[in-house]
Amino acid sequence: MLKKCVIILLVGCSALLAQLRGDEKVIVTVSKEWDSNEASLFLFERSGDSWRPVGEAIPVHYGEKGLAWGNGVHPGQEGLQKEEGDKRSPAGMFTVGALYGLEERPPEGVRVPYRRITGETRCIDDGDSPLYNQVVEKKGDDSSWTSAEHMVRANPDYKYVLLVEHNRGNVPGNGSCIFLHINNVPTSGCTSMDEEAMVRLLRWLEPGRRTVLVQLPEPEYRRLQQEWSLPPLPEMNP
Repeated sequence: MLKKCVIILLVGCSALLAQLRGDEKVIVTVSKEWDSNEASLFLFERSGDSWRPVGEAIPVHYGEKGLAWGNGVHPGQEGLQKEEGDKRSPAGMFTVGALYGLEERPPEGVRVPYRRITGETRCIDDGDSPLYNQVVEKKGDDSSWTSAEHMVRANPDYKYVLLVEHNRGNVPGNGSCIFLHINNVPTSGCTSMDEEAMVRLLRWLEPGRRTVLVQLPEPEYRRLQQEWSLPPLPEMNP
């Protein structure tokens, strides 16, 4: 009986987390179907009791094979689940993390903290490492992983790159190193866009204000819109 109560409580907490509070900035990306790697990105802010779209839709790309359910602040969903190396971007609701980049400084007008990528910056994708799914600075002959993204080599993609907090529990095999970045082509699991669009997004972010990313196929978005308190979709790009 106690175990059942705990499970119910945890599910309830997840459902509450998945509902937008109304004070967030929200990035929405929506594709036509699960296996599509083409999507539209929208920016939303709260205006009184309703959501206000900010600017025009932005064309973006997902992983080569489309979407699969990720691990975010949403409750677990049935269906295909994100795995390491599956060439799919994570679907669901995620908080947005740190901004990194290859440039010495962020674009003019960007207000959130910026961390420059160095020759030692790595994102660990080795599921056997205690540092799995973490961005770290390599120190000497660190042997705590056997596989990692050498982020300085991801040029131009990581000229500006925003961390998506997928798999915050760093569960091995559930997918790692998920970002929003430039170079608008299908990816290994990130979401990409043109540099001009990325700069526009970065200038829109506010220090200290929670930003949430919602990524879903359009049918799932409409199914979950009320439950997750999602903004109404403007007209999508064809």
